[in-house]
Amino acid sequence: MEGAGLAFAVVSIAELSLKYGNKLCALYRTFRDAETGIAERTLTLENRWLKMESQLTFLNDIWPTLPPRFQLHFNSLLAVINAKLIEATNTLDCTIGERRPHSRIADIIGKEGRFRRGAFAFSIKDALDDTIRDIDAWQRNMLDPSWYQLVLLPGKRVGQLASQDASDRQDPGNAISSLRSLIQANEENTSVEGSVFVSSECIEYLPSQIEFSESRLACDQRSGNLVVLDVVRIPTQYGSESAIDDIRTLGGKLSRIDSDAFGLLQCRGALHNANDFEFIFSFPKDTHEDPTSLRRLLINANVTYPLNARVNLAQMLARSVTFMHNCQLVHKNIRPENIICFSRENSYNDHPYLIGLERFRHIDASSMRASDNLWQRDIYRHPSRQGSRPERDYIMQHDIYSLGVCLLEIGCWKSFLDWDETSGSMSAKEGSISKGDLGIKDPRRRAFEIKKRFTQAARERLPGLMGQKYATVVVSCLTCLDPGNVDFGDESELEDDPDTVARDIRLSNLG
Repeated sequence: MEGAGLAFAVVSIAELSLKYGNKLCALYRTFRDAETGIAERTLTLENRWLKMESQLTFLNDIWPTLPPRFQLHFNSLLAVINAKLIEATNTLDCTIGERRPHSRIADIIGKEGRFRRGAFAFSIKDALDDTIRDIDAWQRNMLDPSWYQLVLLPGKRVGQLASQDASDRQDPGNAISSLRSLIQANEENTSVEGSVFVSSECIEYLPSQIEFSESRLACDQRSGNLVVLDVVRIPTQYGSESAIDDIRTLGGKLSRIDSDAFGLLQCRGALHNANDFEFIFSFPKDTHEDPTSLRRLLINANVTYPLNARVNLAQMLARSVTFMHNCQLVHKNIRPENIICFSRENSYNDHPYLIGLERFRHIDASSMRASDNLWQRDIYRHPSRQGSRPERDYIMQHDIYSLGVCLLEIGCWKSFLDWDETSGSMSAKEGSISKGDLGIKDPRRRAFEIKKRFTQAARERLPGLMGQKYATVVVSCLTCLDPGNVDFGDESELEDDPDTVARDIRLSNLG
């Protein structure tokens, strides 16, 4: 009875969310014919609501299939947005006052008199801005991270509902189609029509490169479009057939994804070269410049980079890692050289995409405990994964630690490495990693000293630069394998039953 009661309660609260949202939008439609500033804000609000409405309706439909843990979680999320929608409606009611049915904007403003019309319009704009800001924050920090956890549910009901014809289900913002793409990408034996491998004759290599990245640019002769080639070198002890299967599987998954939703580039095929493989990735939509590596952006840190743009970079990067883990893959190579950023038309923000899939593997595949022992890469690895023979098998938390180091760099907006034009090599950035730390002869002690320095910087420097919430998430990432870590759990807990809903909420809630 308790489960049935919970299901009924949450279906009701989802219906309340739809009711409150529709009522609020109906109130604001009164202002469609108002001055440009109000009318534009009203349309913006309606666009936000259309996407949210489709997600709430879909959530209502799949509710009986959700485990109690998911029901409780979404119940809490819906309670938050309901409170905000009620508050916004009450604020608007107080601002407008009593009105007749089918009132027009001219009638409402006319009541204010000539001298109060300006103040009244200003109040309406403020109320609209607050509502849009609240909805955006709730969507970004709460609903979106939870939304993509639906792919982990057992059974096929969610996928079936997500795959309904567009004529049967409205999908503004592509939230449902993105979910469907992720479900399809996460299915076993995912494949693309035909072979994922293409002939090298389809690719024309270009002289221009992505600075500090091992990936390179090329022209796909099949479409005439620019593409990114991401090299995958397979260790000699790894079987050739296993490598081909892994490339085919990941290529199939990445061919189905929505790049903007998951922060990974869409795969257009792969090259099987003599000594390695190369994924062929398409450019995201609406990009107007060649990509730049995050390392280059950080080295150019003297250029002003707004706070909200840094938060956006961090959130999208966290989403990329979340997607890979949802597909039961570990990246094993997260660092600024493997994060490339594209500029968009009419946008001041760079959009990051995670590449560098050289070392990826399925989470259940055996770990060879092999590494390159390069210090400039080791600083992005957990101490237990450093050196030529790491002491532990690779697990998801090791990706989380690497993500934490990158988030620390983004928050400080300063590269931990300096590029020496004369020697053509990287050196430690003064004030980030001390030469004394790098000079410690005991590799294990050196690794933990650098981890300690990073964690201290996150605790002491990030609150003033990025806010306490951001700092707390970064510290949690850097200590994810420490005993008693309450956010990501102990190693055994995350391996056996990862609480991905709670984890990914924290990773996305960086702003």
